[in-house]
Amino acid sequence: MYGLLTTFTTQPEQRDQVTHLLLEAATALETHPDCYQYIISISDEPDVLYVREIWTDARAHLASLELPLTRQLIAQARPLLQYVELVLEDRPIGGKGL
Repeated sequence: MYGLLTTFTTQPEQRDQVTHLLLEAATALETHPDCYQYIISISDEPDVLYVREIWTDARAHLASLELPLTRQLIAQARPLLQYVELVLEDRPIGGKGL
């Protein structure tokens, strides 16, 4: 398996809009056979949120970035973001939720 945790820092007061876009992505991935988790969390900081993803492998994750809806959502989110930081890449091995 392949996991990653990403921090999104939005432009001021844009976190709700970015959260909405990420939740739309999560809905689209609900039936994707290679995506085990796509979880959006907000921070106590007003413009920060996190996405935790777990995929069958890194190749499946990269392929998901080329899906038409994913590309559309990325294009919509890009101007609302200050920066995106990949915090963690790991190899989950099991446990509750997997």
